[in-house]
Amino acid sequence: MSQTITQMNELGFYTLPGAPKSPRDLIHEVESAEELGIGACFISERFNIKEAVTLSGAVGAVSKTVGIATAATNHNTRHPLVTASYATTMHRLTEGRFCLGIGRGIGPLFAAYGMSKITTAQMEDFANVMKRLFKGEVIFGHDGPIGKYPILALDPTFDENIPLGITAFGQNTLELAGRA
Repeated sequence: MSQTITQMNELGFYTLPGAPKSPRDLIHEVESAEELGIGACFISERFNIKEAVTLSGAVGAVSKTVGIATAATNHNTRHPLVTASYATTMHRLTEGRFCLGIGRGIGPLFAAYGMSKITTAQMEDFANVMKRLFKGEVIFGHDGPIGKYPILALDPTFDENIPLGITAFGQNTLELAGRA
């Protein structure tokens, strides 16, 4: 007797929790999650074998229904055009199953690596830039909390509705999630 599993979009899981031995472990995790009807796979990013772009591509390749979300990546580790291109590619590759989730990162780790602390203003500016790029807008002379860019543009024919997510722990970030 076969059983039909209903996908539970309100239920998700983190792939590769903790310190995994191999990024290939996510293959079995994602396949099992899909068999169970779990609706979303969250991918955290670390400076080791947990690089979000590669992992989200792998999840997209081995799944058919599960949603894929970075939870989270940091806006300051990639140029905005690289992140926007990644999100657009994943969105189209997975036929709309991708969500770009951002967060503040781990403050002490960023400090140890000489990276600046992420501010709420930067996260909001980044979210607004992403939304504009996803819609094909050419941004001239951006000068905001994420930096100065003479021009930011992907493809002017883009009209993507890519969800943005945010990993929030504090009041400021929760308020930002409501605004952005």
